[in-house]
Amino acid sequence: MLPGAYQLPTGVLLMIVGLLACFAGYRLFRIVLTIYGFLLGALLASTLVHTPDTAALVVTLLVGGVFGAAILWFGYFVGVALAGGAFGAIVAQSAWTSIRGSEPGVLILAFAAILGGALAVGFQRYFVILATAFIGAETAVAGLVSFLSRHGDGRLGFENIWVGHLAFPAPGRRWTFIAWTGLGLVGAAVQFYTGTRRRSWGKKARNGN
Repeated sequence: MLPGAYQLPTGVLLMIVGLLACFAGYRLFRIVLTIYGFLLGALLASTLVHTPDTAALVVTLLVGGVFGAAILWFGYFVGVALAGGAFGAIVAQSAWTSIRGSEPGVLILAFAAILGGALAVGFQRYFVILATAFIGAETAVAGLVSFLSRHGDGRLGFENIWVGHLAFPAPGRRWTFIAWTGLGLVGAAVQFYTGTRRRSWGKKARNGN
């Protein structure tokens, strides 16, 4: 939870980070992991510490963010499994919510996360591309939703406390599932294409062509 005044700048940050992960997640995987570690650490810290003091809140966010970033930076290989697990949970949650119209149970999400993590380790390149593309798309769409949120009188912003909605479909906005799916597929296609081109250029350079 963050003060409502932080909604728009946080939305911009989510969109930038999300698009970076979506279209260059594999090539910049460790950097993307570190950024997401910072964001997750900061958000977790904001839920644990409630203070009206802006300076204290900023310090809390920075401390939590640095701690989260350090964990994923040094846990690079663990991060592969975590990315796969997050991807599996996101797909399960999104599909279940769209098809059944309700939230999936904890056991279903846990199974999907474990399966995703195992596949990520076994098929690292392919799964990292898919995971970063769709996790990045989710983050970017969540940032976009923050811009489209309005008070009853039409002004930008939520109430005094803002809670970002990362689940799809977002409350009252079922189009977010379509936007997430489309952006994720485009991001994955771009990453696969650019990766194939780089390997092709590398082979030509080694062969002296």
